[in-house]
Amino acid sequence: MGLSPKEQIIDQITKSETILLCVSKNPNGDSLGAALGFYLALKKLGKKTDIVSPTAILEKYSFLPSSNLITHKLEGARDYIFSVDIKKDKLQQLRYEVQDNKLKIFITAKSGNLDEKKASLESSKFKYDLIIVLGTSDLENLGNVYDDNPELFYEAPMINIDNNPSNEYFGKINLVDVTVSSTSEIAYNLIYSLSEKLFDEQVATNLLAGIISKTCSFQNKNTTPKAFLAAASLIAKGANKENIIRYLYKTKSISVIKLMGTIMSTLKYNSQYKLGWSVIKMDDFERTNTTPENLNLVVSELASSSPEFDMMLLLYKNNGKINGIINFSEKLEISGLVKLLKGTMQDDQIIFVLDKTEIDLGEKEILKKIKEWKDGTVKGE
Repeated sequence: MGLSPKEQIIDQITKSETILLCVSKNPNGDSLGAALGFYLALKKLGKKTDIVSPTAILEKYSFLPSSNLITHKLEGARDYIFSVDIKKDKLQQLRYEVQDNKLKIFITAKSGNLDEKKASLESSKFKYDLIIVLGTSDLENLGNVYDDNPELFYEAPMINIDNNPSNEYFGKINLVDVTVSSTSEIAYNLIYSLSEKLFDEQVATNLLAGIISKTCSFQNKNTTPKAFLAAASLIAKGANKENIIRYLYKTKSISVIKLMGTIMSTLKYNSQYKLGWSVIKMDDFERTNTTPENLNLVVSELASSSPEFDMMLLLYKNNGKINGIINFSEKLEISGLVKLLKGTMQDDQIIFVLDKTEIDLGEKEILKKIKEWKDGTVKGE
């Protein structure tokens, strides 16, 4: 009988020396908690470990231990080797210059001429001998980290850890468990299997923050008894629950509060479809000193404080394109809407981009699609 995915992962980690941890664009609290918990545990195992996200993390997650060590671009993932055969012609001098963004290497032989045919440029192996991707449904969500380094993701063994049923099983080893409440719970079980001694206050705090974030502080209907057991164990190991709750749910900057007020003042509501929506203008961001990255938190807060809404929609322009975020209630089966909007899922939110360039036309189009989807009259279905 072959090894289970969990056993394969433990074996692969044990054999590896330099590990890269990856999370998706705009990572949520669950994937960050899982990745940072894993990062600190692997460090305690003596592994050389880096952690990367293609985009900056939200301010509310900056309290997570070691979140300041997350990089946003892979640098120095491999070396390039310029070699010259100097068996016959010994070198007298070697120097380099950078001119017009070009590296020029100057080689002076003691006698005779160097044979150009015996000079070569080759790439070494990537420094990472293992990649672990956490809470990411597909490689495209890794953005520039994947786009700029595709060879790395084909050469190095890749472990895919997630609890999302839409995961595309892109890893060499896939541990996708849809029966658990969060990716952080999977990470907790893996770290426990590696060694219970790896848990300390920082590891436990990261993992508990991931579980609390994904389960909405254990209020989500998908919260399982195992999530409570994992949380209790992490608190016993030193996780700072009070800090987590304070930063995730009780602390909001003045700027974010101002943005929420702006959205509420322009909020529209359709009682038939239980849909609330608002359009944010660029000067709204400037006036409140916020950015589009703040909207994921804002729409979630507005939806949770407005239980009469089944869906909360925010539209805004960014880089010349109309972007949208839909927060939906747990009782809705929204896979059809995700497909209709050609969007992606991030926790309880749909993220999408419209082809329209005019915000008024985009608003009409998205409302029409939502109404058709709710009425079951989508063309082709």
